[in-house]
Amino acid sequence: MINNKVDRRLIINRKHIISALVVLSSLLSGCVTTSNSSLTNKADPVIAVQRYVQLGLEYIKRDDLQRARKHLDRALEINDKDASANAALGLIYHQEGEFKTAESLFLQALETDPEFTRGRSYYGAFLYSSERYQEALEQFLLASEDTKHEGRSQVFSNMALCHLKLEQTEQAIQAYTKTLRLDRYNGIALSGITELLIQTNNYERAQHYYNRLVRLIREKDMQHSAQSLWLGIRVAHYFGSKRQENGLVMLLNEMFPGSVESGQANLLLTTNSLPLEGGAK
Repeated sequence: MINNKVDRRLIINRKHIISALVVLSSLLSGCVTTSNSSLTNKADPVIAVQRYVQLGLEYIKRDDLQRARKHLDRALEINDKDASANAALGLIYHQEGEFKTAESLFLQALETDPEFTRGRSYYGAFLYSSERYQEALEQFLLASEDTKHEGRSQVFSNMALCHLKLEQTEQAIQAYTKTLRLDRYNGIALSGITELLIQTNNYERAQHYYNRLVRLIREKDMQHSAQSLWLGIRVAHYFGSKRQENGLVMLLNEMFPGSVESGQANLLLTTNSLPLEGGAK
C-alpha cells in the first residue's frame, strides 16, 4: 500500500518543471566567489577566460545581465572563439528575446567545440522554448551520450519533456527512468513519471515512484503542490485506501482551493470515477 502519512511539504508542479528547463538554472555553474582583482593581465589567458565565464554565468543566475555581459565580453576579448563564452552570451540574448543572435551564438559555440555538452544543453533548451521540440530532442540525445557530464540526469529529464510534447509517452517514461537511475531523488522526474504511469494505468509502478516522492518531500522539508497531492489521491483511490484518499483531498482543498486539481479530486469523490486521461493537465 502507499505511504499513509500525509505531509504538507512540497514537490515541484508543472510550471516549475517547464521553468526548470527553459530558465536553465540547473545548467549554470555553481556559486562563484572569484573576484575581479584576481584576473590580472599576467593571468594565464585560458584560466582568465574560464573565470570570466564563471562570473558571467553567476550573474546570469542572479538575473544581472548587464554585469554578466561585461564579464563575458572580457572573456571574448581574450579569445573570441571560446565556446563557453559564446554559449553563455547566447543565454543572455535568449533571455533578452534576441532569438536569432542567441541561436547564432549557440551554433558558433558548438561549431568551435562539438563536444561542449553544457553548451549543447543550452541550445536544446533554447530550441524547446522555441517549440522546436524534435530539434531540441536531437540536441539532448547528443548531450546524453556524454557519460561524464555532471548534468546528465537533467538532460534525460529534458528529453522526457520533449517526448511529451511529441506525444511519445513511452519514450518519456524511459527518459525519466534514466534520470532516476542517475539521480534517485530527482523531484521533477519522480513527479513526471508518476503522472505518466497513472495515465497509462500502471498503478503498481506509479505507487513505487509516488512513495519515493513522498519520502523526498519529507526528508527535504519541502511542501506538497496541488499536482503532487492529486497524484497521491489517484494512487490511493486505485488501491482502495479511502482514508488516505479523503485525507489528501481535504489537504488539497485546504491548500489549493479552486485549483483544477481540487476540482478533479472533488469530482472523483462524487462520482467515484477517475478522469479518462489520468487527471489535471
